[in-house]
Amino acid sequence: MKRIVVLGAAESGVGAAVLAQKKGFDVFVSDMGEIKPHYKEMLEKHGLEWEEKQHSEEKILNADEVIKSPGIPDTAPMVVKIKEAGIP
Repeated sequence: MKRIVVLGAAESGVGAAVLAQKKGFDVFVSDMGEIKPHYKEMLEKHGLEWEEKQHSEEKILNADEVIKSPGIPDTAPMVVKIKEAGIP
């Protein structure tokens, strides 16, 4: 099973995570900020693993692919590390 990491847990990130799960992927969602309560409820409802206020490198850098929310700049430290690791 392919592991997908979604960076950003607002509307687009949570939507991408739910869709990836429905398509059969193992999904982990990570957000450096605080996730709004209604998005947390959606993640919980779908049984998705998530974290807020941090990016756990070991959980992110073992992804087969990463979906980055559009609001996260390409220069963000975790995005740079993902690119350096060669993760699409």
